[in-house]
Amino acid sequence: MLNNVAASQPFGDDPASAEVETCRVARQVTAVIDGQAFRHRDSGGLCVVRAEYYADPDPSAAVRHREAWMDRAEEVLDATWRQRWRERDRQPAWIEARWVSGSFVEGDAPDLDWPDVDWLRVEDHTPVAPGGAVGGPGVVTVYQHVTVWAAHCQVTVVIRHPLGLDLDPTVRAAVGSIRGRLARYSG
Repeated sequence: MLNNVAASQPFGDDPASAEVETCRVARQVTAVIDGQAFRHRDSGGLCVVRAEYYADPDPSAAVRHREAWMDRAEEVLDATWRQRWRERDRQPAWIEARWVSGSFVEGDAPDLDWPDVDWLRVEDHTPVAPGGAVGGPGVVTVYQHVTVWAAHCQVTVVIRHPLGLDLDPTVRAAVGSIRGRLARYSG
């Protein structure tokens, strides 16, 4: 969820988003749980969780979906953020989406029974409010965009916060919690 609006299609209507959406729809979306937002008033931080469930039992469909996402994620997030600002009659400023490298649990080898995780960071220089962001002109907003992929579902967590906060441990804790829940329900 971006800008506190739950959407049946989580991304924009640009070509990169359309490619990912085609793979997503092919998996037969059966349920979307969206709309839970958790706010930290002091920092202006916001955490939103979205879970999507799929009917298609073919694992190759999930692989195609994730591959499309991995190929186009930076373009998709950049275009989606820009589109959402324009939907609010605002001109987007400099926005950049980049992959975050590194493991989630340092020193641990990947566990093949765990879902895959994709982590991107979006840096957005668009003022949150006309005339400047809540903290004044020049405030930069960062979004941690993390997707945990499982066989029949995916869970996406987006954490919004001001530039300068180190939320990597928070992201890792969220992923650990999601992985734990998915393991309980998949067995």
